[in-house]
Amino acid sequence: YLPPFTAEVLAREFAAGRGPVTWESLAAPLFHQLLLASPEQLAALHEVTEGLEYRIKKTLPRLSEPTVAELLTQLKTKRYTHTKLQRTLLHILLQHPRELLAPEVLAQGPGYLRVLGFSAAGQQLLKRMKQTARLPILTRAAEMEHPQLNLDIRAAAVYANAMPKRSAEELLREYRQSPIRLTD
Repeated sequence: YLPPFTAEVLAREFAAGRGPVTWESLAAPLFHQLLLASPEQLAALHEVTEGLEYRIKKTLPRLSEPTVAELLTQLKTKRYTHTKLQRTLLHILLQHPRELLAPEVLAQGPGYLRVLGFSAAGQQLLKRMKQTARLPILTRAAEMEHPQLNLDIRAAAVYANAMPKRSAEELLREYRQSPIRLTD
């Protein structure tokens, strides 16, 4: 079931060329990463484990067609489930280094607080928080350099690039966008 309002939003966005994004929309950049990387480079990425890097490199030349669906079909085994492979391919596409997503690093929590939008009351709260918060508060991604933020910006750019209609503005929106100010 899809609520009517959601269906309207999706139809409007798809008509404007902002979706849908599918695995096949990501095929070109994914295959680019897979073909250029050595097994050692793949093994350094998050969730590439148990020799999967060698299986990927061995499978690529044997694909009957260069699609993500075919790649997933050829890679799938009892050990490598469809879902695990999708997660792993996404980590490869986004170049997520294993050490940055290690449990001990993630347990440290976020390195910043990012404001996506606020109301008039929220604006007052933000002013107080800027004085009292232990973490930096970002209103624009360009304000700070942080490994977690870089991963976020990279993911947004890859997603925007997979849109049917894309522009340089869309690719960099995550980096330049200011928070949305809600009016009462």
